[in-house]
Amino acid sequence: MKWVKSAITGLVGSLVMFIIMTVGINVTGIAPFNIPPSAAFLYTLGLNIGPLPVIVHFSYGIFWSVALYFFLKDNVSIKNGIYLAIALWAFMMIVLSPIIGWGPFGFGSANKLAVDSPLYLETGPKYLIMTLLLHLIYGSIIGWGNGQIGSNE
Repeated sequence: MKWVKSAITGLVGSLVMFIIMTVGINVTGIAPFNIPPSAAFLYTLGLNIGPLPVIVHFSYGIFWSVALYFFLKDNVSIKNGIYLAIALWAFMMIVLSPIIGWGPFGFGSANKLAVDSPLYLETGPKYLIMTLLLHLIYGSIIGWGNGQIGSNE
């Protein structure tokens, strides 16, 4: 049952990230990208098909929450969740962003694309800050949630 709770915790953390990104892209326009990074990654691979980007986003979030719980069990804390989230963010900045064409830490040439291009990325620190904040929120949620699982049973 603890693994299911951990998966639900990852689902909630991913959902919060997804909602914030969706609002940033479609409502407020403050997001520096036109599609979420998971969708941009799949778009680059030619796999941005139907609900696949959303499925990948939530699966990834669930996986890392369960991995955090698997390795730390009753020692999970918000701090551990944040450490994991920072590592995931760094991986995104160093590996995934260049694959997407956004460059390491978002300093690529995607700002030269048409503003309405799916892979357009606004220049400046907004990408770094927004994605880091999203990851910190996710890490806090999975750290807190998985910590509650260990202390309740």
